[in-house]
Amino acid sequence: MTRQPLYDALKAAAARDRLRLHTPGHKGKLCGLDITELTDDRFPANSVREAEKFAAEIFGARHARFLCGGSSQGVKASVFFADCVAIVDVNSHRSVFDGSKLSGKPCVTAGEKESIYPLTVKQIADAITPQTKAVAVTSPTYYGYRADVDGIADYCKKRGLLFIVDSAHGAHFGFSDKLPPSAAPHCDICNVSTHKTLSALTQSALLFDNLNDADGARLSDVVDVMGTTSPSYPLYASIDCAVRKASMRETRAAYDALYAPTEQLKREFPFLKNDDFTRLVLDCEKLGVPADKLNAALVRRGVYSEKVDCKRIVFILTAENTPDDIDELRIALVASISEIR
Repeated sequence: MTRQPLYDALKAAAARDRLRLHTPGHKGKLCGLDITELTDDRFPANSVREAEKFAAEIFGARHARFLCGGSSQGVKASVFFADCVAIVDVNSHRSVFDGSKLSGKPCVTAGEKESIYPLTVKQIADAITPQTKAVAVTSPTYYGYRADVDGIADYCKKRGLLFIVDSAHGAHFGFSDKLPPSAAPHCDICNVSTHKTLSALTQSALLFDNLNDADGARLSDVVDVMGTTSPSYPLYASIDCAVRKASMRETRAAYDALYAPTEQLKREFPFLKNDDFTRLVLDCEKLGVPADKLNAALVRRGVYSEKVDCKRIVFILTAENTPDDIDELRIALVASISEIR
């Protein structure tokens, strides 16, 4: 697949514009692709819509929206759009609670505080009230565990509940048979952070929905309210390119190349047995070393993790990593563990 309509339109506009008498103020000298939305044929506005349509096709959703305010923008928009009492994971990202505050509608928390696992159908059923009209779950969690999206979707459909999935850390799902499927086709609204596990620039994300066209348009209006009237087209273009790249055979091959050495590493060290092989969560309590001290030792060797809590260190692999990176992590772990024991 070669479609990257927005990126191609920006490149063409940047090549043609000799004298820029419009914003941004750096006039292309800081970044040639940083172009304001022009209404003539130099940068057709429909390039964004075409790129969003392509993203929806790739992820299997009905509609897609590019975001340059991260998944936070999409999650807040989703909860605000629901405009009702919603059951949410007690460990949800703050954007879920921000959306609830903005809507003025209370949310009901479910699940166990500080749990590394996602909400279950039973936890949702136990928390439901006659006022509940929506459910918002995090899948996958920061620790690589995926919710029973299909089971929750069936439950919500039977109860007439809007089903929202914060899949910020699952943008890569569905692009390898070694990975879980994407949540995008299986819920009403789904947010993914293309900058977290795909190859887009930081702060870029996608909002998907499977609503009817009228409700999809209303959701899109809320997204606009939650965002900026001056979106970053370099960020948008990076989403366009990341979606195209993720859909290519080379990305599938990259995950295939990572799988065996990653599984071998998990046999050598006590990593959690989660649902996402690219989310390496080292159980430092089981290893018998303090997580913060081990992380500090890794940093001294030039290895930087994603997250450290009181028991674990989280490492994220993507299709941009190579088997050599896994070997380097192994060597650093052996040396760092030996140093602090």
